[in-house]
Amino acid sequence: MIKKILMLVLLATPLSLAAQKFAHFNMPEVVQALPAYKTAQTELEDMAKKFETDLNEMRKEITTKMEKYQTEVNESTPANIRQRREQEIMDMQQKFEQARQDNAQAFEEARQSKMQPLYQKISDAVNAVAKEGSYVYVIDKAGAQATIFINESLSEDVTKKVMGKLGITAPAAK
Repeated sequence: MIKKILMLVLLATPLSLAAQKFAHFNMPEVVQALPAYKTAQTELEDMAKKFETDLNEMRKEITTKMEKYQTEVNESTPANIRQRREQEIMDMQQKFEQARQDNAQAFEEARQSKMQPLYQKISDAVNAVAKEGSYVYVIDKAGAQATIFINESLSEDVTKKVMGKLGITAPAAK
């Protein structure tokens, strides 16, 4: 009798695993196929070119100021004039560095604001495909650390169980 139950369990296990459906997709391929992605990329490239042009103009202005300083200032130049010109150059360099940092931050914020909605659309589409196809897991095969989309209707959320194992109580539901 025990042999029959054990045999039944062993036979049923592979069948239950076979019943689960898994899928994968290629996120970069999907993203690059979106028309909105191409538009966003063009806008970001234009923004980057404008920032680069502005920084190049500032760099030229600093270089010109430094060259003028080197040709006009010598040992006979009064100390207060020399210090004032040196301070002007340092102020320009600080403004340049601040502009470079501000541009990098603005570019990253623009990239996030343009790309995040695209990734959300893809996520929604993947979730819809997972539900329609009754897939338990859908994995981004291109991800360095695979992004997994879970069809929650076919998968158990074990967050509270894991927290219990760690001795952590779950926060109150909102």
